[in-house]
Amino acid sequence: MKILVPTDFSDNANNALEFAKKIALKEKASITLMFAFYAVYDFAAQATEIVGHIEADARKALKKSSELGRKEGIEFDYRIVQGTVASTVTALAYRDDFDLIVMGTQGASGIKKALIGSNTGHVIKESKVPILAVPQNAKWENWSKFSIALELDKEDEKFFNLLFNLTGHMNLPYEFFHVKTENSFEKDLGLIGLEELLKEKFGGKEINFMVESAADVNTGMESYLNKNKGAILVMFYKNKSFFEYLFNRSTSLEMAYHTHVPLLVIK
Repeated sequence: MKILVPTDFSDNANNALEFAKKIALKEKASITLMFAFYAVYDFAAQATEIVGHIEADARKALKKSSELGRKEGIEFDYRIVQGTVASTVTALAYRDDFDLIVMGTQGASGIKKALIGSNTGHVIKESKVPILAVPQNAKWENWSKFSIALELDKEDEKFFNLLFNLTGHMNLPYEFFHVKTENSFEKDLGLIGLEELLKEKFGGKEINFMVESAADVNTGMESYLNKNKGAILVMFYKNKSFFEYLFNRSTSLEMAYHTHVPLLVIK
């Protein structure tokens, strides 16, 4: 397993790196730290010197982090690239077959502000590999389970396989939940069938299912998260319109996160 961790050396990015280390130790994964910067060439005569200073400072910090990681028993390397964060992260992750991107969210006033319009938000939209978005105040030891939000709309087996492959050695239970906004025999039947299928296929895992009834999806998500403080939220990015609906139009969901809930997006 290969994990890519973009960093700007901030506390937020360092916290995301700690999450990546925990995953790497459990999954026997390698970590590649990546620093991206966009060089402005308004002053051509000084451009080479400026770029040289940026790369030298970044290399020193990346080397130090890599050496610390290796002392913890993790395979580490690092990259320095020129370009925007979103474009370089998504391109490198795809080109070099990374299995997971782990990066910090930005800001401290809600997951919506932290994701939409940020580097993390752009990576989530454009990446072809899963992303774990880690809020600055999140601590690994506080999380007790994976909570997987289900749409129950043409669920695809590949997402469940990816989920268990990525997280199989983390020793956390899985709770699949669906926000029920109306009575639907088809979705009730689908939930029962999915539960039986996953428990049969992944019998060695602790798997639970539950339904959160609410007037709308946003209210249901907020209610669930408020009652499950130790959840790492998991979403399957199979329906772009649904994902954008949640994060572009919801103020209540923003309040539910309080920048404390890590978000794992399976793609």
